[in-house]
Order: sequence, then structure tokens, then C-alpha cells
Amino acid sequence: MRWYKGLDRSQPPIYSDNQGASNRGIRVIPGSNTDFSINIQNVQPEDAGTYYCVIFVPWVQERELASGKGTLVSVIAKPSQPVVLGPTQRITAGSQASFSCYSEGFFPSEITVIWLKDGKKIPAAQTNILNSDEKRSISYRAESRVEIPLEEGDVKSQLTCQIQHRSLDGPLQQTFALGNILR
Repeated sequence: MRWYKGLDRSQPPIYSDNQGASNRGIRVIPGSNTDFSINIQNVQPEDAGTYYCVIFVPWVQERELASGKGTLVSVIAKPSQPVVLGPTQRITAGSQASFSCYSEGFFPSEITVIWLKDGKKIPAAQTNILNSDEKRSISYRAESRVEIPLEEGDVKSQLTCQIQHRSLDGPLQQTFALGNILR
């Protein structure tokens, strides 16, 4: 018995009875003739897909005897704590200031980025959802930008980037104190 991700039988199986537990697949009930369930270890977003349990003829190893209809595995990965970056130099009141917010490692790609100034929603200039830079990873990265006019009264104001994703019980957020850049 072997477990494969997808229909391609030429790829290495995620689990094989002949090889025992692999570094990824472990039988739930070892040696059972009726329950062929496995646990997949160290699940990553790229593990999402349809998995097939395949039984081979015992005396002819590469001849399929039976195959399951497939088990769909969905993976949900949480986004990282957002990071807010602002101007590197002090800004005078009356000027515009640009801010960026980044969060990565999430799956699926649907995510909401909300900007708040002193708790009030403000529109983002641009939000992009990108594939993560990591090789073989299918997780995503959100990059959002906002440009706001700064006023003297903003010395005590806060700008917050809030991230909402289906993997989270509540939003993640990072706050930037505008007084740190006003001169």
C-alpha cells in the first residue's frame, strides 16, 4: 500500500508499506488490513492537494489492484505579525508621509489589510498579494502602502495596519507612533 499526492505514480509516495514510515507519512494504525489512514508530518501550504491510497498486487509490485477516490487535503497557514515601516527621516507638519505594511507566510491568498489612523479607517493607496519568495513555497505575502498628510496635532496620533485572515481568531495589527517622525 502506498499514498501518493496526485495521480502521478512515478513520483515518490508520501507513504509506502514497503518502506515503512517516511519522514512525512506515518500509519495511524500500523499493520491494519482495513484502516490505511496516515498522518502527514510538518504540513506546509504546498501539501494541499488530493491524495490517493493505492493497493498493489503483492507478487507484482508495480501492478495496481485498487485505488481510493482521493482525499482532498486543504491547508491553512497563518500570516506573520505585520510590520509597519515609515519614513526614515523626520517629516515636517504639512507634508505627506508614506507607510508600508508587510505580512507573509499565509495561505490561502485571500487577506484583508486595513489601515487606521487613531482608530478610524483610512483608504490604502495600494495593496498587493504576492507569492512568497521562498523556493517551492506557495504561501503568500501582503504588501500594503498608504500615504497620509501629517499635521502638527499628529504628534500624538497612531497609524495602525490591521491584518484579517480566515486562519486567525482575531486581527493581527502593528501600530506606528506618528510622533516618532514629526519634527
